Amino acid sequence: MASPSAPDTRRFAVSSLAVSLLLTLVIDIGLSIVIFEVLTGRGVATGIAYLVAGVAPVLGMVVNWVRTRKLGGVSIIVLVTLLISALVTLIGSQDLRILLLKDAILTGGFGLVTLATSLPFFRKPLMFAYGLKFGTDGSREGVQQWYDMWERYPTFRHTQYLINNTWGIAYVVEAGLKVAGAFLLPYGAAYAVNQVLPWVVLAGLIFWTISYGNKQRKLGEARSAAAEAAAARANEAGTPAEVTPTA
Repeated sequence: MASPSAPDTRRFAVSSLAVSLLLTLVIDIGLSIVIFEVLTGRGVATGIAYLVAGVAPVLGMVVNWVRTRKLGGVSIIVLVTLLISALVTLIGSQDLRILLLKDAILTGGFGLVTLATSLPFFRKPLMFAYGLKFGTDGSREGVQQWYDMWERYPTFRHTQYLINNTWGIAYVVEAGLKVAGAFLLPYGAAYAVNQVLPWVVLAGLIFWTISYGNKQRKLGEARSAAAEAAAARANEAGTPAEVTPTA
């Protein structure tokens, strides 16, 4: 059962998420596109402009670290992507589309890895770990409750697998759209798509996950309330009631 302070924690989390999304839109996406367009407009080589525009996500990482004193998983992924971009540029590839396809490979690879963790070889899907970060308050009790729900409730396990597979499929689809854009659109337009699309997909997934998670939580609370009511009626009648956890 949530503690009395849970509502305040939820409001703080929503506010923090809103600030993070705003900074992402302004710095990671907006500034990178502006830098790219300004440099290419001044005659700078497209590949070099692509690489220099990567300063914007790095700046976003710094701002996020100043705000939270933490370097999140998304920031690490951004850093790895930039390093790969630098490597591709330095080795002198003549095909600028390779820089765009690199993003698609990373995105698709992450999606496939996410889907693979739903196989029986893995004890828990990847999104269970992400839920541990964003679905709890980070305390020892909150983390233990998250693991307890996995062990006790089949519905919770089903929800985690559904969320995991939805994220995996979404990233594979995103990778396919990036590949299509790389070959069908002018380089500048394809670059803009590569900057905007990941955040659109991420925002959509977060919104869906929160909505779906809240719906399942309410269903679980309703089932628990019904089970408690049945147990109370059985006790009043003097007959033990069998209560099976399903939330």
